[in-house]
Amino acid sequence: MILSGGSGTRLWPLSTPEVPKQFVSLFGTASLFEQALTRLAGINDVAAPVIVTGEDHLDLVQQGIEGAEVSPELVIVEPEGRNTAPAALAAALTSDDEDVLIILPSDHLIQDEERFVDAVRRASEITQSGLIVTFGIVPKSAETGYGYIEVGDELSGGFRVRRFEEKPNESDATKFIQDDRHLWNSGIFAVRASVLVDEALRHCPSVVEGVRAAITVPEGSVMRLAAAFCEVESISLDHAVMEKTDRAAVLPMSVGWDDVGSFNAMWGVFDKDAEGNAISGEVVTVDVTGSLILSSSRPVAVAGLEDVVVVETAEGVLVVPRDRTQDVKRLFDDFGAN
Repeated sequence: MILSGGSGTRLWPLSTPEVPKQFVSLFGTASLFEQALTRLAGINDVAAPVIVTGEDHLDLVQQGIEGAEVSPELVIVEPEGRNTAPAALAAALTSDDEDVLIILPSDHLIQDEERFVDAVRRASEITQSGLIVTFGIVPKSAETGYGYIEVGDELSGGFRVRRFEEKPNESDATKFIQDDRHLWNSGIFAVRASVLVDEALRHCPSVVEGVRAAITVPEGSVMRLAAAFCEVESISLDHAVMEKTDRAAVLPMSVGWDDVGSFNAMWGVFDKDAEGNAISGEVVTVDVTGSLILSSSRPVAVAGLEDVVVVETAEGVLVVPRDRTQDVKRLFDDFGAN
């Protein structure tokens, strides 16, 4: 199942609430959403995807489906976004009990598809013992923008989860990557549908019942959840289930994963020139190093700067130091306030 919500504010003006980042061609020709659609396509015993999205993005989802040439099993349309737990439960409640759900955000980059498919196979095996598997990313640096998972006792193919850690400060993040017991929390899960529903009934029963009440009869491959869905608590799958269950397992993987949650992260995965610049579009630079410069509709010229982000689109222009790209959402919110 593919989660395709998002506010589109962390990569403004490249993405917007109307066109979140998963629908923008950030890397190559295929959007992140199209990449998610085809990530497991053609693999034995993998069914067509179930997509959960909002009414405002349904047209973009349909365009992505056509571009990827993938026929989904079902497109579940939320009248209002309620975070990942209700979305995942909508898919679980419309699946067969023994189906193994691979829950994928649609806006993540995974560069090593072969290793990822192998990880999915291993996670599916772990779910047969009734566990909920979260995919942990072997950390490359002390990132403060990610949640962490502390691994516990070893399992066949993975580990028990000892605890989930919220986004740490820099000191704690440095400790986490030095102890070999912490992984980045990717937000990707594998779980049997019946196990997810049962654990949600234990830990957040009102969410399950609220989602169940909103399920309707599909029209073709599209099922629009009823307005009752808007009354369901907005809560993440981590907070609703994973942090409370005694069935949590974690599978470490190194697959070139990135949630592309900031322009600094985008700079990190783009190809760069000899000066360390990642450039796209009609751009001229003089004495510029370590920067991300993107132009989509007009010429952009930058001189004498280092470690900056310059993004030009028809929506607006952003200029910010690369180490301040977490402030982009705040800038977008300030625009809304004005």
